[in-house]
Amino acid sequence: MSDKKFFSLELLDNRFPALHGLRVLAILSVVQFHVTWIFAGENGINVEQEFAGWSLSVFFGMDLFFILSGFLIGSILLHSLRTSGSQNLRRFYIRRASRTFPPYYLVLTILALATPLTAMQLAHLKWEYVYGTNFVSLQRKDILMFWGWSLALEEQFYLTVPLLFFLLGKLSSDRARVTLLVSLWSLALVIRIVLFYAKRPWTDLALYEALYFRPHTRFDTLVAGVLLAFVYQRWKEPIRAFFQDPFHRALVALPSLGCMWLLLRPNLLGDDRVQIVHVFGWGTLTSIMYFGPLLMLLLGEGPFVKALSHPVFRRIATLGYGVYLMHIPVCDHVIVPMAKALDARHVPMAVIWPLSLALVMLLSIAIGYVLHVFVEKPSLALRDRLAA
Repeated sequence: MSDKKFFSLELLDNRFPALHGLRVLAILSVVQFHVTWIFAGENGINVEQEFAGWSLSVFFGMDLFFILSGFLIGSILLHSLRTSGSQNLRRFYIRRASRTFPPYYLVLTILALATPLTAMQLAHLKWEYVYGTNFVSLQRKDILMFWGWSLALEEQFYLTVPLLFFLLGKLSSDRARVTLLVSLWSLALVIRIVLFYAKRPWTDLALYEALYFRPHTRFDTLVAGVLLAFVYQRWKEPIRAFFQDPFHRALVALPSLGCMWLLLRPNLLGDDRVQIVHVFGWGTLTSIMYFGPLLMLLLGEGPFVKALSHPVFRRIATLGYGVYLMHIPVCDHVIVPMAKALDARHVPMAVIWPLSLALVMLLSIAIGYVLHVFVEKPSLALRDRLAA
């Protein structure tokens, strides 16, 4: 193998090129959220409260990841069923595990060996090794890779989605299949509402910990992605024709904009209703907000679609998994000390914050590239041999 080939990227599948740009935007959203969240929790860094509030209100980049994961996995299984008549579960699980397991376990093990663990972190480490992070406390003193909760949720989804497709295959009509998916999507909201009213009163933090991370309360965005894949596969051309009319596009965009406004301003309905807005917002409103625009993006050909389809986004998105794994350690061990030093010298936060965000992204991309070349690519090569 030539050096050039060894150091090249094993680029992500390009069937939906505009989604690469969306992934990059989602990565930026998540990283900026965590930079602000970590700064706000550090006593030595003075983050202006109003700015922190606005930054932390843009939490829904993670839900975009979930919907895209559901869409891509749903598309893969639908394609497998259409072409071979089966889900080919062996190939499905080999492909999922070979891409996600090696970098995750390497980073987790390095952090476990390099970090002085608290008693609770040590006790919970076994949960992290079995992708059960979202079953335990996610406070930083209790868990090592608290950001692994989303990776755990996706792995749990991968275990259950073949059963969902088995059930869909047993139904006799597309209407019945859509009804099942919508009902399952709605179930997560029902669970959140039941828990909310059964265990009142809540502090904001306790509600967040109880509902935001857990598999039984956060699967709706993943199901929404599967529904998106099903709708796209079955009715692509009629929907494309529907979107030719600007009025129709506006009709679809309007509820999305309304959901986004409510997510950004949860006190819009009154301070006493903020918690119930969160109950709806953590999955239901985000699903509605993304569903229509994603369909328009998948079926559109305008300048925005072209911009998101630029090849540079595919390259960054290919490294996105490594970026997500590494951005918190980079922030903790490099960016926070730098930000504290700059803050002590009275450098304005208007300089510190964007500089920190840019450096987190650049350093995480660089480390993500190393992970990709030396861990992901060998694993993908082994995958191709095993899944053949």
